[in-house]
Amino acid sequence: MGAPTAGATPPMRYMASGTGATSASAGPSQAAPRTVLNIVSGKPTLPTQPQNVATSSVGPARGYAKAASPMLTGDAPKVGPPAVAVGRAMAEGRGSVTRDANGKLRAPIGKKYQIVFVTGEVAPFSKTGGLGEAMDGLPIALAALGHRCMVVSPRYDQYKEAWDTGYWSSVPMGGKQESVHFFHTFKQKVDYVFVDHPTFLERVDGLTGSKLYGPEWGKDFADNQARFAYFGKAALKAIQELPLGGGVYGGDVMVVCNDWHSALVPMFIHAEKSANPGKWYNTKTAFLCHNAVFQGRFPCEEGLAQIFGVPQRYIDGITFKQPLRIGKYNEKVSCINTMAAGLRYSDRALTVSPTYAQEVTTDPEKGVELEQLFKMAKCTGILNGVKEGVSPSEMNFVTKTMMSCGPFTAATADAAKTELKNLYRQQNNLVASKGPLMCFIGRLDAQKGYDLLLESLMEVLEDTELQIVIVGAGRADLVAQTKALEKQFPDKLFYAGWMGPERYALLAGCDFTLLPSRWEPCGLVQMEAMRLGTLPIVAPTGGLKDTVEDGLNGLWTDSEMTVEAVVDEESVASIGKALRRAAKLFQSEPSKVVEMKKAAMAAAAEFTWSNAALQYEAIFQELNVKDVLPQCGGQTTVTLETDKQVC
Repeated sequence: MGAPTAGATPPMRYMASGTGATSASAGPSQAAPRTVLNIVSGKPTLPTQPQNVATSSVGPARGYAKAASPMLTGDAPKVGPPAVAVGRAMAEGRGSVTRDANGKLRAPIGKKYQIVFVTGEVAPFSKTGGLGEAMDGLPIALAALGHRCMVVSPRYDQYKEAWDTGYWSSVPMGGKQESVHFFHTFKQKVDYVFVDHPTFLERVDGLTGSKLYGPEWGKDFADNQARFAYFGKAALKAIQELPLGGGVYGGDVMVVCNDWHSALVPMFIHAEKSANPGKWYNTKTAFLCHNAVFQGRFPCEEGLAQIFGVPQRYIDGITFKQPLRIGKYNEKVSCINTMAAGLRYSDRALTVSPTYAQEVTTDPEKGVELEQLFKMAKCTGILNGVKEGVSPSEMNFVTKTMMSCGPFTAATADAAKTELKNLYRQQNNLVASKGPLMCFIGRLDAQKGYDLLLESLMEVLEDTELQIVIVGAGRADLVAQTKALEKQFPDKLFYAGWMGPERYALLAGCDFTLLPSRWEPCGLVQMEAMRLGTLPIVAPTGGLKDTVEDGLNGLWTDSEMTVEAVVDEESVASIGKALRRAAKLFQSEPSKVVEMKKAAMAAAAEFTWSNAALQYEAIFQELNVKDVLPQCGGQTTVTLETDKQVC
């Protein structure tokens, strides 16, 4: 049985008769658990408040799309944010789909915010992890609901789709003017603006890779503080001055800053507001934390207030006695904490799952010494999503990821996954096994708990019938240990290294995927795995705890992992027990495993950017972001467009 050819049309053996591969009816056959629906479709609340409940302003996105289905014929998108926009318009009595003079489908909208995301990375242009993925999915979903959205990011590479705007400006940096130049592209109704400067483009020699913040993983560029302070100032110029689509965004905006790379932006806006109360008058700011560990800590130096162009009190407000590198055993020094600027000076702090919000506001280890600032900033968690197009029933996704089995549904998942599993074993010389096939997909580092997993596998592989495939790169010592373990257990462990989109075919063929993370703000792999009917084995922390229910749609370790960068015996033992439990369940209760896989697919169908966008809308409404729809000259509709960028 040969390997599938990229771009070849897969067969349709596992789709029910009469069900198209892109049909909304190809989704899960059962409902998601109420706990999941509360998390993804309730109005976001603070960790100290009762659990989310559905409200009139936020509802299940799939419900809106289903209600719109009869109206979405022909080329209209059947799933995702465009379908949600139609369903919500119908629910609110604004009408349904119309065609404009150019033949484009349009849906009526009831409000329009101008939303600007300032971020160090945005997929597919630049990405090192979950931040880049989120800045791909969330702005597109909000734009599909009718909002005007812009993403501002550095120009690390010569992006083919982005064109020189010809617009030049400058910002003050340390007593001199630094030039500002922008490139731009418009995709999926989102303005992508790239700050063009040698400090970004020349640093990576045109090869972005993972070199956005340093020459290699774990090592930062020495001038990162200056690079991203400049970036923050340049982003404000894009908002104030860059004419896009006939006009600048201006001050009537919601500015969402992401992680430490853009955390100075709320401070810059706050300082300008204080000096000139009329400036940024209607502007609201939010700081969105994707990982509290990366805080942008730098040595406290004289003259920083002048370089940043803010009064000294702002620098004093973000100066702490902390170690420059995270870890309680490292020496504490006087340092600037860039993330603190976002927490202290924004109108609201947000993060990427409800449980992580609870952790960073109450636990000094998870909040990494900023838990009080997270609490004061009313940090609220909204679960990240996965695009609806990442689905085994979508032909576009199945083709791109080279799934030889073709599209499948929850009803046919078991047979399709068995075919993929057998093919992967055959292609990579793994012997047939009665045990489950598992995978680990991610960075081989301490955060992901990979050192703990590796230690556990040294014992588990000796006496347990299972096979595991390791996908990813990371610490050189962990890679070397993995290769050594592969030689010791060639029939049970396979190190695949880095994989592209074809990793989804592996993920779909596996029975379990492993996420023993020390901390996990949200997590993406477990949600993608569940979409494909693969059960996650997770440490109950952050977004892993929100998305996986032990014994229902996945398995938990019996304790959280140590947050310290040591190989803790209790954590290693906890992983080992979970692996043995999974192997036993697979062999002794196969019917239960099948039902758990169906439950996983049902839950994961709700983990969407459509749901997240509705919840972000609720936060923006709470902040009284200005609705610019009355200023739009009667243009009260949004075009419907399918997002085909799935992986």
